[in-house]
Amino acid sequence: MRARGTRGGILLSLSAVDTLETIEEALAEQAELLGGSVVLEVAEKVPFALLAAVAAKVEAAGGSVKDVRPPNVVMQARSETVIVARTVRSGSRMVSGGSLVVLGDVNAGGELVADGDVIVTGLLRGMAHAGASGNESALIYAERILASQLRIAGAVAQGDPQAAEASGRRHEVALLQDGAIVVRPWTAGTST
Repeated sequence: MRARGTRGGILLSLSAVDTLETIEEALAEQAELLGGSVVLEVAEKVPFALLAAVAAKVEAAGGSVKDVRPPNVVMQARSETVIVARTVRSGSRMVSGGSLVVLGDVNAGGELVADGDVIVTGLLRGMAHAGASGNESALIYAERILASQLRIAGAVAQGDPQAAEASGRRHEVALLQDGAIVVRPWTAGTST
C-alpha cells in the first residue's frame, strides 16, 4: 500500500499484492494522517475484506473514506498559475502546467501553452493553447482575440485576424462546445 498526501487529506493506493498484515502495518505508520478525508485508490482486484479493514482503521482514527476509485481517475495535482507581467513578443513561447496569465499583449508569432486556462489582459494575436493536457473545460480569455489559431484540448480553430479586428468586439472568450471552439463576447457568468 502506498500513501500520498492530497490537498484535502490522504490518498491510499491498494494493490492485489497487499495483505491484511501489510496494510495494518502501513496504516499504523500513517495513523495521524487518517483523521481527515481519505480516498482509496484500488488497482486490480482487491478483496473486500481489505477495503473493509482500511475503512475500519480510518473510522477508528476519526477520519472518513470519501471515495473509492480506480487509479486511472486519480486527479493530478494542479500546477501553479504562471503570471507573465509583460508583452509576449514574436518567437517567445510561454508554457504552464496550470493556468497562464499574461498582463499585456501577445504579439503575432508568440505562443502560449497551458494545461489550464489562458488569460490575456491585452490583445491576443499569437497562438494560444488552453487545456494542452486534454482539459476540455479550459478556456481562452483576452481583451480581443485576434489570433490566427486557437487550441483547446485537442480541438484547433483557424481564425481570420482581419475579420476579428473589424468586428470591434471587446473582452472575448473562446471555449469548447460540442467539440468545436467557439469565440464569443465575455459576460459575467460565462461558462462551458
